[in-house]
Amino acid sequence: MQIPPPALKVTLASPRPAGLDWQVGQLLQATVVKPAPPGEGTLVRVGGLELALKLPQTPAEGSRLTLQVVRAGAQPVLALVERGGAALPTAAADASARPAPGTALPGAASWLSSLLPAQGGQTALLSALWSLQQQPARLAELPTGVRDAVDKLFRQLPTADQATRPEGLRQAVQASGLFHEAGLAAVAAGSAAGPAANLKSALLSLATRLRALPGPPSAALPGTRPVDTPPPRPGATPSPQPRMDTPMALLGREALLETLRNRAESALARLALHQWSSAESSESGLPRWLMELPLRSGNGIDLVHLLLEREPDQPEAEEQGTWRAEFALDLPELGPVRVRIAVTGDQVRTQLWAENEATVGRIRAELPRLMESLENRSLEVKDLGCHAGIPPAPAEARPQRPLLDDHA
Repeated sequence: MQIPPPALKVTLASPRPAGLDWQVGQLLQATVVKPAPPGEGTLVRVGGLELALKLPQTPAEGSRLTLQVVRAGAQPVLALVERGGAALPTAAADASARPAPGTALPGAASWLSSLLPAQGGQTALLSALWSLQQQPARLAELPTGVRDAVDKLFRQLPTADQATRPEGLRQAVQASGLFHEAGLAAVAAGSAAGPAANLKSALLSLATRLRALPGPPSAALPGTRPVDTPPPRPGATPSPQPRMDTPMALLGREALLETLRNRAESALARLALHQWSSAESSESGLPRWLMELPLRSGNGIDLVHLLLEREPDQPEAEEQGTWRAEFALDLPELGPVRVRIAVTGDQVRTQLWAENEATVGRIRAELPRLMESLENRSLEVKDLGCHAGIPPAPAEARPQRPLLDDHA
């Protein structure tokens, strides 16, 4: 799997057409009608519109481009996605000037600064989805398009049982939304028959239908953006996020729609920040993916915050490279639990931390069975244990500056 690096902005050379209603995050397919030299107005067709774009290079007539709306409004900003899922060179006046690794472009910084106050934990939206599934009468009150999008999003979530199997976990990672644009680029390039269903596409579908509803905003339910859910920064580690309660009975129809809209927008902003966090980390040339996996169970939806990364090779080391996985979750019956796993060749090291003393005892009682299971898979267990509290901060193996300072 590959994560596309941040796509760079493309500006409109022609005036913004009247009635244009693009939404942030929306993906557009454009066909080149009349090519022009770099920096001049290349004529493209997007749906029924013809637009002039300032592109970083001259495309072939008839070629197709994948564009993403980075900023909507009076002066839209688009991101150009290369067919391989990577960003094309910058559309600035000097097309040969590339940003230094880990440096955000001014346009990207502006976009990210708008995402930071909007982002919020996915658990707020997930709790609303669960409540609606348990209250069919409330679900039936929603407009048909919104109801269908809510139902599709809920049924698309993987189950906890699926995620405990290797193939099911692989599918859950691929459907996390982190690879959404790369999948669309593969379709545009003809290397995939159609876009695979994923969390981001389902969130975009729901958000688009909610944005299209008429009428002024109504009072939404508090707790849309929990203040204790920090945004994912480059180099961040997973954090456990408990379920939330969403008392749908307290909301009228319009307030319910506004609550769904706010929470869908917050979840989209957070997912986009996870994508940028992973893309910024790719500057080092070492894979590092931070993502959130919502998992359905019989009594609710839980969120697993997952990190997958390859550690830098040590010059003096003779052994194979090390892959590291770290995840955090907060289950009603266990409380916050954090797990760190390191795999080097056929050797594995696993440490767990739990904040609930009773949970520590339960996990320690299961460690012999876990060791046996690992050894049955031809793995040599070098380290295995469970501790009370939270894990120590990991050593900074590869320093990374923040893509955007959100403490300012």
